[in-house]
Amino acid sequence: MGFMNSYKRLDNLCRDMNGIGVTGYIEDMEHTANGEKYVPGWKKDYLQLKHYRYIRNQIAHENYADEDNMCSDEDAVWIENFYKRIMVQSDPLALHYKATKPRPANKISAPNIQSNQYIPSNSNTYKHIRKNNGLAVVILLAIAIAVAVLVLFILFS
Repeated sequence: MGFMNSYKRLDNLCRDMNGIGVTGYIEDMEHTANGEKYVPGWKKDYLQLKHYRYIRNQIAHENYADEDNMCSDEDAVWIENFYKRIMVQSDPLALHYKATKPRPANKISAPNIQSNQYIPSNSNTYKHIRKNNGLAVVILLAIAIAVAVLVLFILFS
């Protein structure tokens, strides 16, 4: 496959990912913090992509430029390999994402939690318990008053 065909194929894949193409991929690299810190070869890949975009633009827009005098077979091979790296998520942006994505906290399995555990005051569960406790207090108070009235009735009868 020639350089331009390989470049177009890569450009279409990048367009599927970012809506722009290789230029969008380059811009994403430019806006990614600490790419070189997390991904070996970040800068080399970035510079290669910019160089190949320049070559593609020269071939597409300049009368003097064509594949024969602007690039070699190795250039097309690099583009194809980069395409494959994107497909297997070993490209710079994918590697950066993998290196920097938040990891879920380790879950520590707790022993059986009993029902008398502490429940924060702002939780709905606590409000439900408070409401039920309030109802229980009202019922107990009503029973106590009824018993007191009954005792008084028996004593004064």
